[in-house]
Amino acid sequence: MSIDHTVVLLPGLNDASAQTTAQQAALQRVGPVLTPDIGVSGTGPVILEDPALKVLTAISAAKTDQVALVGHGWGGMVALHIAATHGEQIAALVLSTNARLHTIMVRSILYGVLSLLPATVVQQLGGKRADVAALFDQVRPVDFKPLAERTHAPALVVVGEQDVANRGPSAALAKSLPLGNLHVVPRAGPDWRALQPELVAQLLIDLLSDSR
Repeated sequence: MSIDHTVVLLPGLNDASAQTTAQQAALQRVGPVLTPDIGVSGTGPVILEDPALKVLTAISAAKTDQVALVGHGWGGMVALHIAATHGEQIAALVLSTNARLHTIMVRSILYGVLSLLPATVVQQLGGKRADVAALFDQVRPVDFKPLAERTHAPALVVVGEQDVANRGPSAALAKSLPLGNLHVVPRAGPDWRALQPELVAQLLIDLLSDSR
């Protein structure tokens, strides 16, 4: 079965290239796929506008009216930024958060305080670029809520049943999206994307079918 929209695949900052390639191959079986480079580069501030512009440029070059965004981690935040600011170009979103247990465990008191602040505020306080990017990559409620509340396309947030670190953030993201729903993958952990690359394609087909 195929879909009527181009898919834009937006991976997390540390997603393995093999995982992204497998996900792209699975999505290409249902429709054309764009994979613009959204990596953090340069020496300036870490902002979502830069990768969002790259995605919008790729969409324009593909001469497609509406796209479906598939985003994980940093890619999910970029997807939310695009959906919140250019909603007319977005048909649907499939998102997954990227909290990691080692970021939840005890670190320095300073890091603990900074991790509660929006990534943009951490940057204004002089936070390192790598730390700011890592905060965005987790897809935390403090960062995604202002964007999610302005996103009016149908959205599905996917999380593994056994993914302890992401169950809470994923539920919060789904709740923050006006047309959001949560899909829990049975008996799956945080590596469900790598083990089941075809699942996102099937969920996207179902989401777009239900949205008609």
